[in-house]
Parts: sequence; C-alpha cells; structure tokens
Amino acid sequence: MSRPLELGEVKAKEFRALVARWKEEAGTPAPEVEFFHNWPKHEHMDKAQLRWFLYWRGLWEHGVVKKTSLSYMNLHIYELLSLEYINDPARAVERLTKFYAEFHSIQPKLDVTLVRWIGDLYLKLGELDNALYWYTKGPQGDLYEKLSWYRYGGMDIPMAMLLKVAGMTKTGFYRERMPEIESEIEGMMHAAFRAFMQREGMHPLDKFARWTDEPVIYLFSNTPIHEKYYIDGFRRYEYAGTFVHWVKNGLRCAENLIRRTAGKPLLKYDDSVAVYFAELESAYPPKPKAVRDKAPDIPAPLMAHDLPEQPIELDFSRVRALSEETDWLVDMMQEEGAKEELLFAPPKEEKQEKKADGDLLTSLFSVPEAGELDDLFASLNAGEQDFLRHLTCSGETSRRSLSDWLKSRRMFLDAAVMSINEAAIDAGLEPILFDDGETVALEAEYEDGMRRICNHE
Repeated sequence: MSRPLELGEVKAKEFRALVARWKEEAGTPAPEVEFFHNWPKHEHMDKAQLRWFLYWRGLWEHGVVKKTSLSYMNLHIYELLSLEYINDPARAVERLTKFYAEFHSIQPKLDVTLVRWIGDLYLKLGELDNALYWYTKGPQGDLYEKLSWYRYGGMDIPMAMLLKVAGMTKTGFYRERMPEIESEIEGMMHAAFRAFMQREGMHPLDKFARWTDEPVIYLFSNTPIHEKYYIDGFRRYEYAGTFVHWVKNGLRCAENLIRRTAGKPLLKYDDSVAVYFAELESAYPPKPKAVRDKAPDIPAPLMAHDLPEQPIELDFSRVRALSEETDWLVDMMQEEGAKEELLFAPPKEEKQEKKADGDLLTSLFSVPEAGELDDLFASLNAGEQDFLRHLTCSGETSRRSLSDWLKSRRMFLDAAVMSINEAAIDAGLEPILFDDGETVALEAEYEDGMRRICNHE
C-alpha cells in the first residue's frame, strides 16, 4: 500500500502538471503587465499576465535578455527547478546557472534566492562539491547558514565572511595596504583556526557558536516544490557573541603583527587569542628602534702646561658699541612716547609653576598626530564632542551606561560611534572608538591625545 501524499507533495504535483501544460506553449508579442506574488504560479496570473510571461520566456529561450518583474522570473525558475520543464537534470541546472549569470545584475535578489536553489538542486543530484560552491557563493544571504556549509565541507572561511562576522570597520593602516593585507590576514586567520583545532580539539564554531544537530534541511524553500532532505553530519550554526568576539580579536591580533613590523601603534584586543598566532610571531619581528646618533667625542680639557705662552687679549669695543646703541634706543622711546605702552613689556610674574622640561616634551610629542586629532575633534558636532569628553573623563565603557547617557541628549550610541569613526576615516585617521558589542572605549593610540584636548579646554 502506497504512502498518502503530504499537502506539500500534492501542491508540488499540481504545479508540475501546470508546468507540463504550458511548457510547449509558444508566446506571442504582448505588452508587459504588472504582476506580483510571493509564490507565483500559473494559476495566479490572468490572461494578459500569462501572455506576457509566455512571450518573455520565449524571448529568453532565443537569447534575448529582457527585464521583467521578479515574480515572472521566479515562476520560470520554479519551472526549471521542478525538472518538468527540462527533464534532464544536467541541462536544467545548466539553464539555471545561465539564467543567474544573465539576470542577477538586473535583479540583485537572485544573489540570495537563486544561488541557494541551484545549490539545493546540486545537493539533490548528489554533487556535493558543486552544492557547496553555490551555498557559499558571495557575501549575500544568511551569514551563519553559509558558515554552516563552510564547516560541513571542511573549508576555510574566506576573509569577506570573517569581516562580516566581526562587523569591523577597516582601519586607515588596513585601507592603505589593500588588497595585499586582506590575503595576508586571511592566511593568518586560517592558520589560527587550525592552531585552535589542534589545541582545543574542535573548531571555534563548535566551541563558541550555538548549533543544532538537525539532519533535515529543506530544499527549494519558498518555492511550490519545496521538500525535505536528510544529510548526516550537518550542523546548523546560529549567531553567538562569543564567536564574534573571538573572530574580531583574532583579526586585530593578525593586523597587530603586521603593524608592529611596520613600527605602527597597536590596536587594542583581547590577548587571550594571541596563543593561536604564536607560530606566526617569528615571521613578524618588531621593527628595530632607530639607533640614536652617537654623541661626538668631547676633547679632554686643556691643562695649564698646554696653554699658549702668549696671553689671549679680548676686544670689548664691539660690546661697548652695542651697549651704547641700546641706551640710545631706550632713551628715544622714553622721550617720544612716555605715556604709550612699551614695545617690549617686562615679563609678568607667572602665577603657576613653570612646567618641567619633561612635561613640556610629553605634551608636545605624546600624540604623534596631535594636530590631526585636534582638527577631527573640531569637525564633530557639539553632541559628539560632549560624548568624547564624557568617554575620556568618566572612564565609563559599558554600552548600557553610555547609551543611557546619550539618550538623555536625544542621541543613539551606535549612530554616534559610527559617525565619529566615519569622520576619523574621512580625516585620514583610523577609527578612534572600539566597540566589541559590550563596551565602547577609545583606541589606545588616541587616549593620551583626547586627554590632552579635554585638559586644554
């Protein structure tokens, strides 16, 4: 006795019957008619819409790529996925791939939907390598679903995905060295992932991200022919802040290795990840400090017996002439403008103690880009300046407390952090605020400069 069909199977069977009904129908010239439906089927169209669909489909069959609405596109994609419009799976998937290549620039949503459906069809056909290629194609689509397929296929996660996980803004140092620095850091991160697996016995996704062992996945989701598929060993990962934290600090650690070789200030990061980059340390030695010029040899003092016998005579005539000229100038100024303010006023007594030479040097040279930081601060609006003052002077770093402080001023934390960092990037600096999802703080290389600005106001 055969198993009764489920409702989804009945709907799929009905859809395939309509595909068979209309697949041989040749379209005739017709005007385009607006059509929108989330799950478009042939029965959802009226006569005018059906005429346009058949005409548009016929044009593409003959090599004419003509723009139309996503609903019309999806309906023909469903026809190809059903394997009813083209019964040969190899030819059907070839046609779908060609459809994507010719229409995805016209309809960007195909980068999310059709890319996934082509992977589903390859998986159903048992071609896992091709399925993984399409499941992981491009940065669009569900991020953690893509990570799940990278993990299932034992593949290295590319830099674009890692940056998307971390949600990081590229520093000025990073942007200046693109694109070479991206491939370099990508290789370092792959090495760190492998070092993690050797030390911990598991992948960072398994340790830090939430996941479920669910062997059932749904092929062709959001289409009339969706179906269940069982795949052993597949884990579906979900967002977890701990995994984001590990990736973000790993990326900062990798960039710091390059920075220290270039002699640049280091980014703030959680040094617990450094152990996974230990094998790379030797390849990125710190830049040697500049060797100071050797002080010239000071000649030994002359002894009495080395002095010449002829005494040296000093001529004070020039000194006397300068003294007389000075006296004349003073007398003239006193006679011509006794009531006027002197051109050279005597120095006033300082009320505050004079800064020590060390403090003066520190104030001048503690921040390498002091002038640029001053200009950046001056370019910000009053609310953003107040926020930086508060962040510098209060010592608060909790996102909650900082968010409450900003809300009282009708500002939002994420918007303020993004605006300030974007202004820093536009000014040719690196982002000055560090946000790890739990705290917001000044980057270490800008802390002294901001304290100087706040103290001088």
